[in-house]
Order: sequence, then structure tokens, then C-alpha cells
Amino acid sequence: MIQRDDYLLGAPYVQMHYEERHAPERTPSVWFIKDVTRRNNLQTREPKKRDKGKNIVARLLFPIKSIIQLGRIQQSIDFIGKKFITGRSEPISIFATSYYQWFQLYRIRRVDAETAPSAMRCLQVFWQRFPIPDVVRCDNAMIFRGGGTALIGTFLKFLLRLNTIPLFSAPYQSYTNPHIEGHNSTFAQKLWAKHFFTSEEDIDRECERFNGESERFFRWRFKERLSYKYLRYLQPDQETDTETPLRTWRKKIYFIRFVQLWPQGYGIIVLNRFVPLPEAYNNQYVFVELRLDTATLHVFQEREGVATEILQKPFLFRL
Repeated sequence: MIQRDDYLLGAPYVQMHYEERHAPERTPSVWFIKDVTRRNNLQTREPKKRDKGKNIVARLLFPIKSIIQLGRIQQSIDFIGKKFITGRSEPISIFATSYYQWFQLYRIRRVDAETAPSAMRCLQVFWQRFPIPDVVRCDNAMIFRGGGTALIGTFLKFLLRLNTIPLFSAPYQSYTNPHIEGHNSTFAQKLWAKHFFTSEEDIDRECERFNGESERFFRWRFKERLSYKYLRYLQPDQETDTETPLRTWRKKIYFIRFVQLWPQGYGIIVLNRFVPLPEAYNNQYVFVELRLDTATLHVFQEREGVATEILQKPFLFRL
């Protein structure tokens, strides 16, 4: 795998290659592969230390169970920070997406610019080949949430029309969306840093090679799940209209928020609007549900896996 200059290394990928070569022999477990690799000093790098944020779930009441229960298939999206190549002053923009619950698949694609239409075009192509998720998790960039105060932007309406739940991570805290951030680090280290790019065609070629390896593992690892009949896909000729009025019945948007002191007092920011909370909730996470059909905001505190509503208030918004 190293001699071939594979992008994706590790025990699960060794397991896949072993099974492909030696089926129907019994495939060794991931634990066994890791143990053999370690005992023979064949590790390419030291195991990562995962002490950072180790107790964040319990200490800061991160709503992990509330997130998990939103839907079976969950997917993250992000734009990787702007890159530059020799001989070109304009930045290169890369869109990344990754399943992080029930499936595992990381994809990268060069786009013209970091805009909502670029993200939607990438996802339209992606969801023709791969299942539409129940939840899409993203950061709080205006690209995804829309500009202005309490405005449901184009990208949000795109997701809601597909009956996909938008989930926003906490602002300025990348570890609240760790799946895509970790994969983006892999892109920077294994693809961008290893090559000297001089053209967009070179970038596209390497992205496709990376994506090919990722998809190969995805279709091997999740072959049984991909056969399920209830999975949803976009049809090639399917229109994803974002112009007609959105039907808000049973539509919801979710937010992970960290309570802190703002100029207005203690509280959180939701769609650029301040929502006050009692000082007692300072320095902890809350889980926020915006119900579009009733125009109400519901704030929950999760403790030991149990969510309790601590605030309900009207929340007018614009479509």
C-alpha cells in the first residue's frame, strides 16, 4: 500500500485488501492487524493522543445523544481553507463532505468558489451516487445559514425540501464538528502537502484518485447496508427547486450552542439573533430546535443522556 502511494492506510484498509486477495479465507480482525503491525514496528506514525476534549461531553454537557437521535444517516460538509498554486493569484476552493454516522465516506471536490450554489451542485451530484442523509451538519458560515437576521437562506431551503435536517455546529469551535475537520486535516497532510500543483487539472486528478480509494472502501465496508431499499437518492433529472415558497410543516433546524456572556447578557446566538438564558447555564452547551411550522425556539440541556427543555419562546424568521 505504501509502495503504491495509497492515500488511505490503516488496519481497516489492510483488512479490505486482504479479503479481496484471499477470499474465501477467514479475514483477520482489525484488532489482530493492529497488533501484528505494532509488534513488528510497521506503524507509519505514532497513535494519536486523544486527551484533548476527553471529558468535554460530561463536563460541558455536550448534547451528544440528542445529536445521535436526530437521524440514522448523518453527514458533514465544509469548505477547506483557500489554497494557492504556482502561477495563479486566484485561490483554489475545495468542498469536502463526509458521512460520520452509519456510513463512512470522505469526498473532496474542487469548486469555482465558496458559495451556496457551489455546495448545492456538489451535493446534487453526490446524492445521485450515494444516499441522501437524514442530517447534514455544517458550520455557521453565511454560505450555509444565509445572511441577515433570522433569515432561512437558500442552502437551508435546499436541505429542507429534501427532508434533510440541518444541524449547525457551535461557532468558532471546530471540535463540535470533528468528523469533517479531521478529514480536512488528512486532505491537507496527505494530498495537498505531498504534491506540487501547477494546474487545476492536476488538483482534479489527485482528488479523483483520493475519492476512488475512499469509495472503494465505502462500498466494501457497507455493502450490506447499501442494499437496503429505503435509502434515498436524487434522480439525475430531479429538480431541487429553491425559489418556490417552502412548506414549513414539520420542518426543523437544529443548533449546537455554547452559553456565554455577550454584550446583551448571558445567552446564545441563533441565526444572528441573541437569545437570553439564565446566568446559571453559562459555560455549557445547549441543544436548540427551531420549529418552522410554529415559529418557536426550544432550548434543551442534556445531562447524562437526558434532554430537558429549559426555554421555549416565539422566534419569527424570514424565508
